[in-house]
Amino acid sequence: MPAQKKLVLLVDDDVDFVEMNRAVLEAHGYKVAAAFSGHEGLDKARELKPAVIVLDVMMDYTTEGFHATYELRQDPELQKIPIIMVTAINKQDFIGRFQPDTDWLPVEKLIDKPITPQRLLDEVKKAVGEPAPKPKPKPKPKRSKKK
Repeated sequence: MPAQKKLVLLVDDDVDFVEMNRAVLEAHGYKVAAAFSGHEGLDKARELKPAVIVLDVMMDYTTEGFHATYELRQDPELQKIPIIMVTAINKQDFIGRFQPDTDWLPVEKLIDKPITPQRLLDEVKKAVGEPAPKPKPKPKPKRSKKK
């Protein structure tokens, strides 16, 4: 658990996605703020200065998250905040796939939806500099004893 509660800003128009991930993040010691559009997310980021932003792409319009990312990276007070983009845009009928890029898509991570809350938790931990949990070793199969 984080020593000092770090703030995660979830920006997604899917209320169920936000609430499910809010519950998991809060259970692991994070503070969580939510926004349901890119514009609202920008306002909250400016007000709250979160440790990390989890950002959807397709909200009020198809590329809203891309525009919000651009605005965040232009703001000197916000440009260093890690962004984890979680989206289903790569499932849309576009040419090619979107990937993080320092110029066009300057995010730390782009993850295709659906994503489990545990995976998002692991990515948030990495983004804020906390160690991700080590994978549990697989149990060894039991040998049957011959009689």
